[in-house]
Amino acid sequence: MFARHITILCALFSSVALAFSPSSNSNFVVYWGQNSGGSQKPLSDYCRDSTVDVIALSFLYQFPSTGLNFANGCETTFEGSSLLHCPNMASDIKYCQSQGKIVLLSMGGAAGAYGFSSDAEGSSYADTVWNMFMGGSAEKRPFDDAVLDGVDLDIEGGATAGYPAFVNQLRSHFSGKPYYITGAPQCPFPDAMLGSTLNSAWFDMVFVQFYNNFCGLDAYPQGFNYDTWDNWAKTQSVNKNVKIYIGAPGSQSAAGRGFVDANTLNGIVNSVRQKYSSLGGVMTWDASQALTNSDWGRSVSANLKSGGGAPARRKRADLGGHQILTRVANMTSSGTQIPVRIEFIEGKDSERFGFSVKIRALDAPMGKSWELRMPFPEGYGISDAHVPG
Repeated sequence: MFARHITILCALFSSVALAFSPSSNSNFVVYWGQNSGGSQKPLSDYCRDSTVDVIALSFLYQFPSTGLNFANGCETTFEGSSLLHCPNMASDIKYCQSQGKIVLLSMGGAAGAYGFSSDAEGSSYADTVWNMFMGGSAEKRPFDDAVLDGVDLDIEGGATAGYPAFVNQLRSHFSGKPYYITGAPQCPFPDAMLGSTLNSAWFDMVFVQFYNNFCGLDAYPQGFNYDTWDNWAKTQSVNKNVKIYIGAPGSQSAAGRGFVDANTLNGIVNSVRQKYSSLGGVMTWDASQALTNSDWGRSVSANLKSGGGAPARRKRADLGGHQILTRVANMTSSGTQIPVRIEFIEGKDSERFGFSVKIRALDAPMGKSWELRMPFPEGYGISDAHVPG
């Protein structure tokens, strides 16, 4: 059977942070931990609204002998050890996750002593990371019982050996909740440090650093090479649905070159979004620079979440006192994307629900198995949902 109309009844609440969606093109990623701008706030401060979707804790800068550094974010250690013990960050991580964010541990960085000598060493250290930071168990866990959502590889030095084995072994542990593997290559293709790993291991997201290089945002449009990364995602990546993020410095001082103002970046993002389905959003270095008193980071995030540049039509209407917002979007039904029209109708149906969402397929049937990811009007969210019939 095919359904052409679906109504979802939703309990209404307002002022809620939207949850991270791995298939979205509107995610905003920030690196946190190095206080490069000198104004780094506690981790939880960046999770109090919907601006940020993904936080990469930077850095696990030393491995396989584990060394962590989060600047002013954590300065306490386990007794008799140089290993950081960060109960304050543990509670902040759990708070951020409760707000729909995902929190990753970034390994590497521009400075540090890291790398593997062999596949065996990479595989073994994956077990260590799983036990110390994710779903396993260890005598010393820097974030106590907080369970991180994945690992980011920001490999900018050392040897290239062992990383595919590390990723594959870490992924073998994944169960019980979604976990993610991300990478942060430089924009020159292929990346000198991560290129072979990107081609041989599964990545969910790739945060391309479009700065400090000839192919960065300041070279747009002629020298900007997002098209090269889109082609890699669709033809060479192990995961053909991998999402590519536009990496941008969060201020003039955050990089040697490549910073562009928010309006310029938003225009680039909107153009890329229209052309390339691989876009996942924007990554920025770092929170202490992008989310200061300036509006740069918030403007970039707001543009992403508004659907700027997306082929979507929005229309407000009023019918019998009921406010209606109509949007055109895509639904994945039985593995196929089909266009749908979504109507948010406030004040309809039983008193239990604050609004309803009516979905109508446009020019195509919807099968029994379907998945919908949809943007909500400003201030709306779901605390309960029901599909009649």
